[in-house]
Amino acid sequence: MTALGYVRRSKESGARTVSLEDQEARVADYCRVQGWTLAEVLVDDGVSGGRRDRLQRIQAALRQHGANVVVCYHLDRVARDVAALLDSLRAWSKRGVELHVVGRGRIEVETANGLLMTGIEGLLAEHYRKVISEKTRDALARLRAKGRRVSRFPPYGCALGPGGRLVPKPEEQAVLAEISALRATGLSLRALARVLAARGQLARNGRPFAPSTLWPLVRNRAVTNRATAS
Repeated sequence: MTALGYVRRSKESGARTVSLEDQEARVADYCRVQGWTLAEVLVDDGVSGGRRDRLQRIQAALRQHGANVVVCYHLDRVARDVAALLDSLRAWSKRGVELHVVGRGRIEVETANGLLMTGIEGLLAEHYRKVISEKTRDALARLRAKGRRVSRFPPYGCALGPGGRLVPKPEEQAVLAEISALRATGLSLRALARVLAARGQLARNGRPFAPSTLWPLVRNRAVTNRATAS
C-alpha cells in the first residue's frame, strides 16, 4: 500500500507541542511497521486546523501518488472542524482511502459506533480550537486597549517605544490623517488607493496601498489614536 503522511502545527503551538519533526518520524515509523511505502509527507506549519483548504491539498496529493492511506500523528492534526473531518472521511472511504492515526490504527466512520466516536472526538477538537481562538482574541483586545504591541510589527502609524509600548510615528500619522479625510468624502477603498498612489503615498513595503491594506487602517484608527494621545 502507498501512504501519504500529514503533519501540522498551528500558529498557537508552543514549546510543549509535538514538533513537526517528531510527528514526521512517528508517521514514518508507523508506515515502516505496516510495510507501506510512504510517498510524501505534507507539512503545514503555523496553519489552523479549521482551514478546509488543507483537506483539498491532501486530496490532490492522494490522487497524485495513487495513495490509499493517510497517516497522521493525531486525529486533530487532520482537522479541528468536525463537519469537514467527517465529510472527508466519508469521501475517502468511498474511494477506498483509509485514515490511520499513529498508535491507534484505522479511523472508520462506516459503522454507527465508529461514526459516533469519531464525531465526538472531532467535536471536542473543534471546541478546543474555538476556546483557544476566543482566549487569543480577548488577550489581543486587551493589549490593543492598553496600546501595547500585539505582534512583532507595530501597527501602521506607530513605532515601538521603551518597554514595547506604541509611540506615534509622525510621517505615518500624517498619512493616516490624510486617509481619514479622504475616506470621509465618501471614497471607496479602491478609489482611495488610487488617490493615494497618485499622490505618491506608499505603504511600508514601498508599494501603493491596496484596498485590503487600507481597510484595517480605516477600521482600527482607535489604536493609533490612543498612541498619539499618550
